[in-house]
Amino acid sequence: MWTFEKFEQVIFELLKKDNSNQKEESKKYSYIWNYDEIDPLILEIISNGKKLSETEIIFKNKKTVYKLKLISRKKINAKERSLIEKNQSLCNDLNKLKNELQLKEAEIKKLNDDIENLKTKAILDANVFKQEAINVQKKAQSTINEYKAKISEHQEEQIKEAKLYALQSFLEKLILPLNNFEIAINAAQNIDNSVLKNFIVGFNMLYKQVEEVLLSVGLTKIIPSVGEQFDANIHQVYELVTSDLEKDTIIEIKNIGYKLHDRVIKPALVIVAK
Repeated sequence: MWTFEKFEQVIFELLKKDNSNQKEESKKYSYIWNYDEIDPLILEIISNGKKLSETEIIFKNKKTVYKLKLISRKKINAKERSLIEKNQSLCNDLNKLKNELQLKEAEIKKLNDDIENLKTKAILDANVFKQEAINVQKKAQSTINEYKAKISEHQEEQIKEAKLYALQSFLEKLILPLNNFEIAINAAQNIDNSVLKNFIVGFNMLYKQVEEVLLSVGLTKIIPSVGEQFDANIHQVYELVTSDLEKDTIIEIKNIGYKLHDRVIKPALVIVAK
């Protein structure tokens, strides 16, 4: 079959005849051998066809008959060959650039995808940060509100306590003369003098009125009983004495005590068995 040299210019004419309808077609092909891309059908006919003459090859399949005619062949001169080689070099460079461009485009696409992913992540992170900031703000506000409530409650308690015990200092000073006044009234009960007794009755009424006033502001007496157990919260030891009674039993009351609401402002003075 035919063989061609590199850079040889070859022109073919391909006659195609369809056996089913006897229709014929003709087409010309021109190639620079080993430079241009050759049609696979042309290569198949050259490789597998039957040589009719030096310029014709026939190739048959089930439905079609092909006749390939070699119209011309000529060697390319040095100048044309140089141009072809340069063109081929340029084509190779162009293909290389195309490949590099495709790689760069792939890299750019990947970078764009990465950027989009980073944008999405940044948005998600920003939303998470925003939500965390909102949660922290809510928690801080809740803590502030709780603190304000505690302060307010504490202030209310302090105000309430201040109101309850506002008279404590005054009452502490009043207790001693009031106690002495009561002792004097009790001591004068047995005097056999009608005039003095009338005064004592008046003083006693006055004392009761003062006692009622003091009771209305929260002052109450602490009156221990002989035989009860000593309580350090409301009693104060005047003296410890030896006794047949159980230890810490109150033997004698020297003086009553006083409480302002729940606060002991003067403990009862007692003698206790040791």
